[in-house]
Amino acid sequence: MDLINNIGGWVFLLIGLAISIALHEIGHMWPAKKFGVKVTKYMVGFGPTLFSRKRGDTEYGIKLIPLGGYIQMVGMLPPTQAANAKKNWWQRLTAGAQPNEQIVIAEEDEGKTFYQLAPWKKLIIMFGGPFANLLIAAVLAVVLFSGFGAYERTSTVKDVLSCVPSETNKDCADPNPVSPSSKAGLLPGDKILSFAGQPVEYWSDVESQLQDSVGKSVSMVVDRNSVQVSLTIEPTLLTSAGESRPYLGVYLEVERVPQSVGAALGQVGMMMSDTAAMIIQLPLQAGAALTEIAPGSERNENGAISIIGLGQFSGQIASDASISFEDKMLSQLGLLMSLNVALFVFNMVPLVPLDGGHIAGAIYESIKRRVFRVRGKKWVRPVDTSQMMPIAYFVASLLIVLTIVLVLRDILNPLSL
Repeated sequence: MDLINNIGGWVFLLIGLAISIALHEIGHMWPAKKFGVKVTKYMVGFGPTLFSRKRGDTEYGIKLIPLGGYIQMVGMLPPTQAANAKKNWWQRLTAGAQPNEQIVIAEEDEGKTFYQLAPWKKLIIMFGGPFANLLIAAVLAVVLFSGFGAYERTSTVKDVLSCVPSETNKDCADPNPVSPSSKAGLLPGDKILSFAGQPVEYWSDVESQLQDSVGKSVSMVVDRNSVQVSLTIEPTLLTSAGESRPYLGVYLEVERVPQSVGAALGQVGMMMSDTAAMIIQLPLQAGAALTEIAPGSERNENGAISIIGLGQFSGQIASDASISFEDKMLSQLGLLMSLNVALFVFNMVPLVPLDGGHIAGAIYESIKRRVFRVRGKKWVRPVDTSQMMPIAYFVASLLIVLTIVLVLRDILNPLSL
């Protein structure tokens, strides 16, 4: 049964990924057709084609491996320019990276090409794909955090630790300093009503005051079997992995607390920021992943993860009997939300063939047109994004290496929940 559930988790993730990619490509195709561009192909996945059907000018299809997708528009690049002895050094350098064959636009397709569009239309078309992923993530965030709520620690004590754990004695097997909660007389089931004279509703109300309370005797009132009991507690510091934090020594009950729509969207914003920071640190992430490949070595829970790692998480969640069906579904949707945030941020990297490269090209063309207009010069030729290909090849090579390292690490030394 665990195996079936594990496979079910993988299937859920892959179907969710395929749907996200399909909507991403619709985000490109819909505005392209609205602006009169001829779209010849709309494909979800890569590899051998499993199914395709042509309607109008467009062939719609599904390919074997659901880890990508694309649309094919007529005239993504302008027709090949005649040899020009006055090319600058970058144009000479990039000549080998551009298509060798002559790019010719059929007479019937004149006026239906991407390169002939105004820069703002190009920008809308290319941003449409990432925007679809951002919209998916935002909708999922509102459903998860505003509809169902996020788990938050309450002020009700679930259990009390007897000691202050140390690096060498994490399970309190040997004598350790008595924990502040145990010394104060807190008991499982106590509901904290006030801390340091301030009313308490959730544990976050206590946490906000802990830093300033370390080493001090603080008054606390709890509800114990409908009777208010006054206690005195002295928070201490717990040192772990070289970091110190305030410590009381309690486990707390948790419950789902609905968040505002603004707070839910704020979660997406924070995930975007974290993902962007991770992409910027890709070389460091690759180096860290190399040190974690050996089976049993310590894994960084906040490090980069491959699609294999996400699938493992999805499978573990689906096969964990201690997790309710509702929590399993919400966790799977949470993974899908994270995946769409990653797709948005990654595709916004300003390098072709990523969408961000074409967006950067459209912005550059818009600026260049304005400069030409101000200088009274005639605008002749659209910006050719293929000139960015040498840089793209270099970055793509790094990404391929990183992907291989992450996949090997996630297979040989998987990260458990």
